[in-house]
Amino acid sequence: MKKRADKHGEIIVKRRSKKGHEDEHGGAWKVAFADFTLAMMALFMVLWIIQPQVNSQPIAVGDRDVNPVVDGGAGVFDGASRTPLELDGMPQPVKTPERPAPDLALARNKAGEQSGEHATQQQGEGRQYDSNDDLRELAELIREVSGKVDALANIEVTVVPQGLRILIKDDQQRFMFERGKAALDPHFQTLLGALSGVLAKVQNKLILSGHTDAVQYRRPDGYNNWNLSGDRALRARNVMVDSGLPAARVLQVAAQADVMPLRPEDPENGANRRIEILLLTQRAESLYREIFGESYAQVHYSSSGAQLVTPKPAEAAPAPVSATVPAAPATP
Repeated sequence: MKKRADKHGEIIVKRRSKKGHEDEHGGAWKVAFADFTLAMMALFMVLWIIQPQVNSQPIAVGDRDVNPVVDGGAGVFDGASRTPLELDGMPQPVKTPERPAPDLALARNKAGEQSGEHATQQQGEGRQYDSNDDLRELAELIREVSGKVDALANIEVTVVPQGLRILIKDDQQRFMFERGKAALDPHFQTLLGALSGVLAKVQNKLILSGHTDAVQYRRPDGYNNWNLSGDRALRARNVMVDSGLPAARVLQVAAQADVMPLRPEDPENGANRRIEILLLTQRAESLYREIFGESYAQVHYSSSGAQLVTPKPAEAAPAPVSATVPAAPATP
């Protein structure tokens, strides 16, 4: 408090507050925060040292190659490092011999060789599969080849009374053909090529049939589901023949449209769109040829007129010849 007098002689008292500067900007809280931070750091260090080894598996080789720092850091402490350390302390990755990628053509040839090894008839045009055991063996070989081209989801192989039924269908990611077209997807073209490598070593005849769903498809020129299914079956046949399947093995290419759905309860389902290959046994092939009249009389029409053609009867076995020895003349 300070006193002074003005010009009139009155005493003026002036009071000043004594508020300390350190009360507002003191540093005691900084010391407390530093102690708290140090304590937390010590706690985290202790927890890190005594933590259980949950992940006991070593770091993958691929991760070590991509990030050698992780390998040098984690591997040193957990004992999982397989990287040798040189004298200078820098980790040197272990070099493993590179393996070439599997060749698709080599895989197909190997599958064909395996088929030939199992066959009893090594020479000629291949092996005839007729018994159920033979057909199941061929089905396993087809599944193996399909797996090598990543097409197990697109093929079903079933042993049926007529032979072997090979069903080729769409999956959730890929369609065999474009909608309303006969353009074949490259993935399915590879699958058909792989199948050709196996079926080329089989003597059995084949029937290819194309199927669509019940969604009506009609163009102004009259092109409909029948034409579409036939074109797709013919396209599959041409791809297989171009891939090495003898053309004489295909006995028929059929258009089925939507008359034989896989799911009759849902005829418009996309699962009904497919290509089927029926591998015929000898008995089924004989019945097929009888249905189409090769064992019956036929009439052939030409510009010169009609001509009746009768099949040649099966040659009967020659009757056994009995030789008779004439009796000797009686002596007088």
